[in-house]
Amino acid sequence: MEIVDSGVCAPSYMDFTLPSDFAQNALYYVPQFGHFYCDAAYRVERDALGLFLLIYMCAGTLCVQTDGRTSVAARGQIVLLDCRKPHAYYCQDSAEFLWFHFNGNSSAQYADYLAAQDGPVFAGDAIPELRQCFDLVFSYAQAVPSNEHLISLHVSQILSRLASPETHAPGGQPLEPALSFIREHFMESVSLGDLAAQCNMSPSHFIRSFARYTGRTPHEYLLAYRLRQAKRLLLTTSLSVEQIAEACGFNSASHFARAFRKGSGMSPSAFRVMHF
Repeated sequence: MEIVDSGVCAPSYMDFTLPSDFAQNALYYVPQFGHFYCDAAYRVERDALGLFLLIYMCAGTLCVQTDGRTSVAARGQIVLLDCRKPHAYYCQDSAEFLWFHFNGNSSAQYADYLAAQDGPVFAGDAIPELRQCFDLVFSYAQAVPSNEHLISLHVSQILSRLASPETHAPGGQPLEPALSFIREHFMESVSLGDLAAQCNMSPSHFIRSFARYTGRTPHEYLLAYRLRQAKRLLLTTSLSVEQIAEACGFNSASHFARAFRKGSGMSPSAFRVMHF
């Protein structure tokens, strides 16, 4: 999706979903999401938007204005904004962050409850562990079709952990080394043994734990992450399909094209020229 906001720099990207009626009535749903790299020109200011916003800070700082006060979010912290109220957020220098708008289920009630606690910026030892929930929301949102139930599950987990930060998600923390390894080495050859070793587990135990927590096998998760990075490069660079395949860990352009078509329902070239 083309990004029109000032101050959003390459290799930023954003995407969207079309939530079903069921998701809008029964689940948390995520209509828009993205990974932004921003400079000091970035500023968003609104009187109202009928959605809620979660941001995970990867680097830098982001200033947030809501309810008559200004807060600063830094690396490893989360921002929760009730966009129904007047609000603004902006960079004074540079920042990198993951974000998604959400709604549905008990979004308004959670937003009100958390605003009365520590909002809009949440910090603490447990917060960095929630990076993997953002990654999983993105992964399931970009699947074809998107997995609305697992999107809702991980939005719920983020909100519940913000409300109860001392509670650790079962099986979540032990898997973070493997998920971090995928984020850092997806462009390389990654084996099951590599991932299991990050978590000090046997391959068989790791597969069971990974599937129980993410709903996917390690191979499926790695493939989805590679395809997400490929979409970013297709939309934000002029690299050839062959170069993108290599940059994202695929062993050939034909392998990349087959995986992309299966995951997105179109070829990489067709995706590149889409206008949302």
